[in-house]
Amino acid sequence: MGPVVILGAGLAGLRAACFLKERGIDFLILEKESYPGGLARSFLWHGFNCDFAAHRFFTNNDELLQQILGLVPMGRHIRRSRIFLGSVWLRDPLDTLELMTHLNFYNKIRVLSTYLFRPRKLTEDCFENFVIKKYGRELYSIFFQPYTEKLFGISGKEISIQWARQKVRLANPLDKFLENTKTKFSYFYYPLQGGFGAIVDRLYKIVQDQVLFNAKVVGFQKKNQEITAVQYEHNHQEQALPVSAVISTLPLTKTAALLDHPLALQYQKVEAVYLLINRPFISDYHWIYFIDSQISINRLVEFKNMSPIGNPVDKTVLCAEVTQHHPRVEEKVIADLVGVGLIRESEVLDTKVLREEFAYPVYSLGCEDILKKVREEMEQNINLRIVGRAAEFKHREVDDIFSASLQAVENLVKEIPLVAVAEPQEIPGGGIRKEPLIYAIILSFNNYADTQECLGSIVAADFPNLEILLVDNGSTDGTPEKVKKQFPQVQLIQNEMNMGVPAGFNVGFERALQANADYVLLLNNDTVIEPGMITQLLSVAESDEKTGIVMPKVFYYGSMDQVWSSGGRYRLFPPAILMTENRKRLQDTLRLIEYAPSCGLLIHRRAFEMAGLFDPGYFFTFDDWDFSERVRAHGLHIWYVPGAHMWHKVSRTTKGPQSPLYWRTFAASAVRFYRRHGRPIWLSLSIHLGYIIIREFLLKGNWKYWGDFKAGLAEGFQKPLGKIPALKSKLYRRSK
Repeated sequence: MGPVVILGAGLAGLRAACFLKERGIDFLILEKESYPGGLARSFLWHGFNCDFAAHRFFTNNDELLQQILGLVPMGRHIRRSRIFLGSVWLRDPLDTLELMTHLNFYNKIRVLSTYLFRPRKLTEDCFENFVIKKYGRELYSIFFQPYTEKLFGISGKEISIQWARQKVRLANPLDKFLENTKTKFSYFYYPLQGGFGAIVDRLYKIVQDQVLFNAKVVGFQKKNQEITAVQYEHNHQEQALPVSAVISTLPLTKTAALLDHPLALQYQKVEAVYLLINRPFISDYHWIYFIDSQISINRLVEFKNMSPIGNPVDKTVLCAEVTQHHPRVEEKVIADLVGVGLIRESEVLDTKVLREEFAYPVYSLGCEDILKKVREEMEQNINLRIVGRAAEFKHREVDDIFSASLQAVENLVKEIPLVAVAEPQEIPGGGIRKEPLIYAIILSFNNYADTQECLGSIVAADFPNLEILLVDNGSTDGTPEKVKKQFPQVQLIQNEMNMGVPAGFNVGFERALQANADYVLLLNNDTVIEPGMITQLLSVAESDEKTGIVMPKVFYYGSMDQVWSSGGRYRLFPPAILMTENRKRLQDTLRLIEYAPSCGLLIHRRAFEMAGLFDPGYFFTFDDWDFSERVRAHGLHIWYVPGAHMWHKVSRTTKGPQSPLYWRTFAASAVRFYRRHGRPIWLSLSIHLGYIIIREFLLKGNWKYWGDFKAGLAEGFQKPLGKIPALKSKLYRRSK
């Protein structure tokens, strides 16, 4: 008896192989190409990580999500896509109310009348009838018909209703209250580096010793209802390999031909047309759909919007997915993009075209009956399983493929004696990861009502492995006693005096790290967090092995649209460290940032181990900028996650710029920051403080605080910098 032979080293085949390897079962992958990945592969072109067409990962299965995140670092994106229809740009999914505003009076009447008087008794026996019965003929002819017929190359009357039930969608005013689904998902995941093929590369690395490339399968040897050997060509020689079972990811028509069952099924080819554009960005959308049939492109993706990491900054690459037939497809694509105003022809520096013949199963009328018959015939082969979009002739998403691969392996293990060659192995992404230990550290100083609301929001968080620690900085309003009574599950440390923000937090950091916390969630007591914020931050943190800090989008308390901070950055002129990102070219998306303001941060323990704790030489303000500088100096990343939300009441304790304490502390902290990080110190400090003096005192007239400001400047220069405090004990320090 031989190994389990997997036909094809695409995503389905590689994942099935990993499941077999986990179980210690012998296997071999036969791949006709010289590379792994199939339709999910990526490649490097002009320095850009390019996928074959457009890919993304979405699932409602938390266990599967953790498996994927355990394989490769992935970023979570809030979906941004658009539809180009009849010379106008529309939201995706299509919003009929928005569409109506762009239609002329005649078409509006047609859409409305054909919807109201749609044939409700029409037989749902094809794609066209299904849509007309549901939405009316005019909306079908404007929107659904041109794109779907362009995709499959056949008329709507010839397309199976199966496709309609899977894919027909319109935006609904209630969508935001509904669960994300495969057709209406509001977010998705994508690898941080290496393109979508990073998933393929990681899977291949696990099983690479058991993959044979340039091996074309040409036949099966069978005995009774069992495949006994696979015949394949390799190095111009035909060989027969005895097998215990076969998992085929080949197109269903090919697998059926190997079994001597020819099928009248069709696949649609896809040509992926790549354009190197001499511009940093073309749009801020993840993908764009072109509905009209006169435009060759089905879908357009700009890879830098999926992940800018590792890609050149001054240029961009577009990939147009084309299923129509054009003799010079790249020229047609360029002309179409110029025609809709996305690019200028002079900006195109280079082109590349890749073609795949089995990209989409064509859901033609009668395919269900054919599929039912062939599956019944295949099920008679007791040691054969088929997995994957082309293999099952089904529009599978990535999470479906992973689940189907697991099911196929489990069925084989259960039903067929297989050859075991090793003890079962634990491999990356093989199961549910143990949740990291997170310590939420809250610093309080009076204002118990704020602390109470903050603790209440943390207790309501949806993360299971969370410890809560309140560090009280010498409150005089009874905060510690009230916390003990109302929140008995909260650990409490009472400092005898107000030590200042960084020193107070350091006390909590030490306790958490001694308890072997993987992460610290730093929170001011005047903040409120969203229940899912921790999970959102952690998913990004765990996807990058160089994570130092992860911050959420911070709103002003009581608002859902007024942002207090989306990540800080240094502005050269007028000189300042900005609290939020407002440059138009940068979109509100997952990205690396320079500074993370410390009202709410998820900090990996490696940041403390490498960069040290907070600098207690600050009392408040600039301590978070200082920590961010040191974290980045050690090569760690600071991430901004727009999908994670919290609210900040802003300066409840310090009273902001309307108090002498603020101005004295601000001046002292600014001097300390530039003494430690300014290059050159005198120039950078003078420019920044000079700008503050002009803005706040000369223009705004805050002269009553001038004495406090001068005292702070003197304090900043006189106070020794000292060393950055490190963890007190090395016994509990973990490796980087």
